[in-house]
Amino acid sequence: MQTVKNVTGVKTVKRLVAALALAALAGCEPSLAFAGTMTGGATFPEQIVQEVTAVQTQMSAAQSLVQQIQQYQNMVQNMATLPQSLMGQINGTLDSLVNLTSQAQALSMAGQNLSSQFAQMQTGQNQTNADAYANNYAQISSNLSQADNNALQAANLNPSNFATVAQAQQAISNALANPQSRNALLQGSVAAGQALVAQSAQLVQTTNAEATMQASVNKANLAKQNADLQANTNVINGMFSGGPLTSNAPSLASYSLSGY
Repeated sequence: MQTVKNVTGVKTVKRLVAALALAALAGCEPSLAFAGTMTGGATFPEQIVQEVTAVQTQMSAAQSLVQQIQQYQNMVQNMATLPQSLMGQINGTLDSLVNLTSQAQALSMAGQNLSSQFAQMQTGQNQTNADAYANNYAQISSNLSQADNNALQAANLNPSNFATVAQAQQAISNALANPQSRNALLQGSVAAGQALVAQSAQLVQTTNAEATMQASVNKANLAKQNADLQANTNVINGMFSGGPLTSNAPSLASYSLSGY
């Protein structure tokens, strides 16, 4: 299922972490209905840790959703009509899949943003590596969109009806009302959910690798700073280790005070 791509930046990561955590505490599926705003200011190590936490939670939630949808698919495939309560449960689960897919896209974009910002602060191979991670995030986002389209088309569903979160939610409600389109919708949702799990795994792998790279770069930078500081300290100590300070100023005794 395609997703809205209008949420980017480091703030997105913080907001996603907060939303996912609140959803877990409440025992419900996460959504994109974020309330309020989060402030920035985190260091790059903190930001990448937040990204790792978010994508790991994302993958776990995606796996759970796929299992739920498969259960619904088996349950309703021979049912002409659905009880209203069951239809509401299925609708809510599929809405969660749409939202979770949108969150995966947002996390990919946030990761790409972090990598690009980190690359701008580096030179040489470190810059090349950071740029490569940014490209990986972009590829994950593209792969997820393509996989969603393929899943929908294979189920004889029109991807254009799922172009935004709101459109997808409306298309889900419409499809659930018809037994034939309902089964196709569940089939496509399982495939889309499996694609989401696969791309979430790629997100986890990429983010963990980037976190390791950034930690290594930060460690090397800190070691260099300490070495430079020690070298400067040694130079200063060497300047004053040759004996007492001397002055070229004339002695006070050379001045005549007879005129005073």
